[in-house]
Amino acid sequence: MLIDARLLDQDATIVADICIVGTGMGAMSVAHALVRAGRDVLFVEAGPLKAARRSRPAVQTENVGRPFGLSVSRGLEVGGGTAFWHGVCAPLDQEDFLARPWIPHSGWPIDHAELARWYPLARDFLGSQDGASATAQRAGPVFPAADVLDAKPYRYRVPPFRGKELLLEWCRHGRARCLYHATALQLLQAQGKARSLLVGSAGKQFRVIARRFVIAAGALETPRLLLNSLQQDNAPPPSWWLGRNLIDHPAGYLSQVRFKQPFDEQSAGEDDGGPATRTMSGFMLRGEMQRRHRLPNHAVFIRKGISRLPVPTAAMMSFLGMRGPRDVAFTHLASIVRHPYILWRIAHQKLPLRTRSRYGDLFFMTEQLPNPDSRVRLSTRSRDEFGFPIARVDWRLSEQDTAMFADYHALLMASLRRNDSVRGLRADPVSRWEETVTSAAHHLGTARMAATPEQGVVDCQLKVFGFENVWVGDGSVFPTAGSVNPSLTICALGHRLGAHMLQAAR
Repeated sequence: MLIDARLLDQDATIVADICIVGTGMGAMSVAHALVRAGRDVLFVEAGPLKAARRSRPAVQTENVGRPFGLSVSRGLEVGGGTAFWHGVCAPLDQEDFLARPWIPHSGWPIDHAELARWYPLARDFLGSQDGASATAQRAGPVFPAADVLDAKPYRYRVPPFRGKELLLEWCRHGRARCLYHATALQLLQAQGKARSLLVGSAGKQFRVIARRFVIAAGALETPRLLLNSLQQDNAPPPSWWLGRNLIDHPAGYLSQVRFKQPFDEQSAGEDDGGPATRTMSGFMLRGEMQRRHRLPNHAVFIRKGISRLPVPTAAMMSFLGMRGPRDVAFTHLASIVRHPYILWRIAHQKLPLRTRSRYGDLFFMTEQLPNPDSRVRLSTRSRDEFGFPIARVDWRLSEQDTAMFADYHALLMASLRRNDSVRGLRADPVSRWEETVTSAAHHLGTARMAATPEQGVVDCQLKVFGFENVWVGDGSVFPTAGSVNPSLTICALGHRLGAHMLQAAR
């Protein structure tokens, strides 16, 4: 059942067994096993059924840090971020789970083997074939692994999974309920147990009473809800880490490689009767090289270019979050006129083009270092229409982030120069990276998973320290980010949590 919360009465009460705040990747993954088992699941979604980038966001945010592209990177509608997800599926590497002495606050409380058990189920849920599939097509140059690099495949499905479609199906068949236009304001608790959720819509407030709550609102809104909830009298003290360690994947284009032989790149239009899963070729620094040079686990892609000119990173990234024609603004049209590369890239993605080129633009997806000073806290100046403080976002990159990237970039350039398939390089200054690097729209880390409350916000089963019936089911639980799109890992963690909740209920 779909319920427009704007039509509910003031002080209404809705009862459910399990209340899930959010409808994005984490929320849908947690709910999957619960819905299949016939549990009474109620979703609470702040956004409308469908939103446009230029629509007024359902939840206001105060951004005081590095530009974060919130209009592009948040999915405030039914289906959350899956509404504009590109379908990229890649697991974290084994290095990402380790406590690395040169990476402050690194190390997951679970190991790679624990999560590897859930990745196949996550791939199946998202409709992405396993890495061993012989039918997956490869996009990118046929590039022999260099002396310091290993191949790192990123798989994507055409078309991508859309959580909204599955949620609407559940609602149509009476298997779940979804409140939309419903902003979660505060968990009302007593003696470490959440009793109800205060929700606001159209100037009215009402309550959801549930036995168990899962917060899957994303790494910006999850800490906002928890911080507002823990301000009550007799509430358990919040973890020092709550809201801290806001991390992303700083991403962008820098430098170019020119090959002796032109290479092809499969375009997204070539799937008539073909396979659903394709592979984009990435490269990572080998584990022993990361340890020897004390570097993060960055990744690089070699994307086909059309000239020697640098790629306009900011303009390109602005196109990534577009959901459809309604999101097109005048600035996008101006970017296409100023940067022919963008029009060429869009055409290449949408049409069955088979052009070849010797130019390979380097696109970096980097691992941001954990940083307690990069954080989400409650605003001291702005409140929502219901009187609660909004989230104050302060995303920061440290000098160490830039210095380590500079070392990585120099190591990569030296390796490419030695490669027999390379004719030449354009090595851009790292100062250009500092000017153009941007968010990859992967908000992570503000409710990090840890073994103890002193080290994080949730335990190994994603239960919030201090609460007996509240869990977190989104990317905010990541202690470190790695350098892959987090969706597959969020999905795997969500299925793991759903199975745990079923087992605990039994």
